[in-house]
Amino acid sequence: MLEPYAEDAVFDISAVFTDVAPVRGHEAMRRCWHELRETWDGLRLEPVELLDVGNGRVVVDLRVWGKGRRSGVEVDQRFAMLYAVRPEDGKITSGHLLAGVAAAISAAGSSVSQTV
Repeated sequence: MLEPYAEDAVFDISAVFTDVAPVRGHEAMRRCWHELRETWDGLRLEPVELLDVGNGRVVVDLRVWGKGRRSGVEVDQRFAMLYAVRPEDGKITSGHLLAGVAAAISAAGSSVSQTV
């Protein structure tokens, strides 16, 4: 999963999972993903649609399934990932999980996300 990401990429799911801080770099992403797998049983992400929103940004509409290992709470919900892609090599420089496609498209156009 790390191959498409730049070595110093930012992975940020804090808008949805508020107890998970943004991470930078392959090693930190690897740890974050491992912790997510430890927390969620059967965590699956299914891309539903990919939208090119311009300026090297792509929104992926995602369906997420999982069951909390401790709580037993099941999740079957739609979210969106906003990716910033470096034009020189096509590497992802950042990925931000947001509440949905509308939020991701809005973030892609906001001045705050221009530094994503």
